[in-house]
Amino acid sequence: MTEKKMSNLKLRILLIFVAVPLLFSIAIFLPYFNYLAISLVAAFFIISGTYETWKLFYGKCKKGDYVFVTIIAYSIPAIVYLESANFLPYNTVYCFLGILIFIIFIFQVFNRNESTYPEINRRTSSLIVLLFYPGIFFSYSIRFSTLHYPSFAFILFLFLVFFNDICAYVSGMLWGANNRNIIPISPKKSLVGFIVGFSSSILVASVFYYFKPQFFAEKYHYALIMGIVIGIISIIGDLSESAMKRSANIKDSGNVLPGRGGILDNIDSLIFSAPAFYFMVKYIIVYG
Repeated sequence: MTEKKMSNLKLRILLIFVAVPLLFSIAIFLPYFNYLAISLVAAFFIISGTYETWKLFYGKCKKGDYVFVTIIAYSIPAIVYLESANFLPYNTVYCFLGILIFIIFIFQVFNRNESTYPEINRRTSSLIVLLFYPGIFFSYSIRFSTLHYPSFAFILFLFLVFFNDICAYVSGMLWGANNRNIIPISPKKSLVGFIVGFSSSILVASVFYYFKPQFFAEKYHYALIMGIVIGIISIIGDLSESAMKRSANIKDSGNVLPGRGGILDNIDSLIFSAPAFYFMVKYIIVYG
């Protein structure tokens, strides 16, 4: 292992061992106002990730675009939190999305700058993608406060995804030299990393079942299914962001964290996993 790779590995491990306990502490000790503290953390990730996603898809940000990006970035987590706290009817955010999509199209229709006409399709599609990635997808982490045993749900979710990430990274660095490039869009990812990361999610779900089986309705196969599903989706989330960066011809989505890139680089696996986790707990475990 080269010195640079060892340095990146140490930094990744350090960040996880600092960030994860901090997030756990917030989830456990600050449940006040419908888990406002953890919701603010999620909102920060959504807001920062929204601006990074815009740069990935469109690059530049003109005045009119900046207004839409800002509205999307701040309004979605705010509305979802107000829904979760019962200040707004459930699914208000989807009504808001419909109105916003309509406004986005109307804005393009009345665009008087002919030089920007060739960019209308790309700008419009980029704004619509922005509504969902990371906006709606990651906002499901705010909805975890509505699940049974919400603190446990927050912690389980973070463990499922972060343990997958760190185990995949470490095993890939140690034993993945001869089995890389199985996914061309992300050639540094290894088969060993995928297998170990996927297996670690199943292990985490099994361990958490041992400590609180009632969260899984005392059915181990629910924990097993959760580990499998989140293990797969975490990997897909990571690869999806790799595809976006490859298309944009950039290495990192940003430079918020030295050696770890931008916000999207650190939550890519969480973005797709959040709605999957929420729906599994809400409609399979609870009502299964």
